[in-house]
Amino acid sequence: MTMATTSPMRRRTALFLRRHGTLLTCLLALAASVPAYAQDGAEPQLRRFGLLLDAGAPHGVGLSAVLRPLPWLRLQAGPTTNSLSFGLRGGVSILPFQTFIAPSLNAEAGHYFGSDYNEVVDWLGATPSRTSAAIKDVTYDYVSGSIGLEVGSASRFNFFLHLGLSYVALNVDDASALLQDATDDPDVTARNLAVRATVPSVKVGFLLYLF
Repeated sequence: MTMATTSPMRRRTALFLRRHGTLLTCLLALAASVPAYAQDGAEPQLRRFGLLLDAGAPHGVGLSAVLRPLPWLRLQAGPTTNSLSFGLRGGVSILPFQTFIAPSLNAEAGHYFGSDYNEVVDWLGATPSRTSAAIKDVTYDYVSGSIGLEVGSASRFNFFLHLGLSYVALNVDDASALLQDATDDPDVTARNLAVRATVPSVKVGFLLYLF
């Protein structure tokens, strides 16, 4: 009795396997390939080091080394020039989304070393004074914050546009010659002159992650 019951069951199982064996084989192969596919389709390894080149107003042109310790955090530092003198800067960017096109929040601080006052007033669009040659040491500091648009933020090459505000501090160590010329009084003396302003800032550039 048991054999009679088992024999038809075995025949039905064998028939099922013959009819659907190809489909079962494909399903098993697909199931076996899922882990490998997930591994191959995983996000690429994070590139942490790169170079950044940008230009903007009022802070000129800069070249920075870039460190990205986390996917959403970018640090940069390097030399700058505004055609008047050379400087140094450092900055941080927050990238909240790891998409091809994404926003960014950016902060930066920089310092420009002493430059000639005559070149500074030319840069500001003013007319140099006749005593401007006596004013040689003008320094320039700034802190800026901006909102950016990053194209390619999750890839090796990145183009960006940043718009924001900058707090600028212009310092003249010895402003006596300038004040004497402005007041036409040779007896006027001054130790230093400081100018503070908040101005709009814009910057465009690109970033290449090396490794």
